[in-house]
Amino acid sequence: MKYKHIIWDWNGTLLNDLSLCVTILNQSLNKRNIPAITIQAYKEKFLFPIKTFYESIGFDFDKEPFENTNIEFHAGFEKQFKTLALQPFAKETIIQFNKNDITQSVLSATLQDKLVEQIGFFNLDQYIQNIAGLRNTPSGYGKEYEGEELLMSVDIPKSETMIVGDSLLDFKVSQHLGIDCVLVHNGHNDINRLHNTGTNTFSNIKDLYNWVINT
Repeated sequence: MKYKHIIWDWNGTLLNDLSLCVTILNQSLNKRNIPAITIQAYKEKFLFPIKTFYESIGFDFDKEPFENTNIEFHAGFEKQFKTLALQPFAKETIIQFNKNDITQSVLSATLQDKLVEQIGFFNLDQYIQNIAGLRNTPSGYGKEYEGEELLMSVDIPKSETMIVGDSLLDFKVSQHLGIDCVLVHNGHNDINRLHNTGTNTFSNIKDLYNWVINT
């Protein structure tokens, strides 16, 4: 096997939270008399920074601070987090990689304390060597920096390390870090947007696992 270390994204990649995110977002849109967004439209538009994405679907931050909407979203997400499940094959794949001596990390735009708590909720922390969330930077701005810190703590060559994600941000981070990236399209970005990166894409984590084991 070529890869000895896998860096997982969390939201949308391991955590199956797309539907909840769209539901909470539509509640905020409805509160402001802005048209709702479908899951497909969300996948076609979602991007970082989050403020830019929100503006693209109708939020007007000349009328209210972005922070109001951001706090509203995270409060709703935290309230309903325990209703969520992992993506199909996620836990089984993490366990199998662990058995194959492939070490694993999670790199996320979720705040560090929340990320540790969420991964622990699913009892994945026993298989994950490093958990790297954002510390003092806004969502979408610090993932590259946290990735640099993570790579310095992992004693494995970049050529044997890859990011697994579900969004264009994950691809961007992989380019910044100089490591390979593969993308799964059952998360927050549309399959066509992921294909346009030119990197390997998979419909689910099981297909990804089979590819890694045979690479």
